[in-house]
Amino acid sequence: MISKAQGSTLLKLARSAIEEAFHHKSVFVPAKLRKQEAFSRQPGVFVTLLKKGELRGSMGYPQGTYPLADAVIKAARDAAFKDPRFKAVKKSELQQLRIRLDVLSRFKKTNLRGIRPHKDGIYIEYGVFKGLQLPEDAKKFKWTARQMVENTLRKAGLAAEMWKGKNLRIYRFATQAFGEK
Repeated sequence: MISKAQGSTLLKLARSAIEEAFHHKSVFVPAKLRKQEAFSRQPGVFVTLLKKGELRGSMGYPQGTYPLADAVIKAARDAAFKDPRFKAVKKSELQQLRIRLDVLSRFKKTNLRGIRPHKDGIYIEYGVFKGLQLPEDAKKFKWTARQMVENTLRKAGLAAEMWKGKNLRIYRFATQAFGEK
């Protein structure tokens, strides 16, 4: 569990990572933070950038590849400059961007009936295809569990009807979200 103060620290790291990229500088995690268990754990994490309430970029590491503080820095830069759906963020946009951070729980294997669409995020695997959906989208669009799976399949590059496939693996997870005001 991440405290509100720790979430605020992570949001500041994310913003610094984007701002410093314009000056070709790296952001380093202070040693005192690295020693804290919350920042050294390796949960999955996503950083979402919003501009006037609309998606401007979102990237992350669902499998907990890096310690949390490092993952937030990398995901923030990736969301700003490497999300293939958008052009790179410009320096002039920085003040208009709001950052949302989602820290993911461990994945639990489930099926369609086990998904709580407005509470759970889902991760799907179908062969080499993979997709992830944060619970925020299901809330926003008022999706059912099936609609959530169908949209995640589309994100993975598959047909929505693949939800019936025997080789589809579905995992659910909870998120702890933090956002700038």
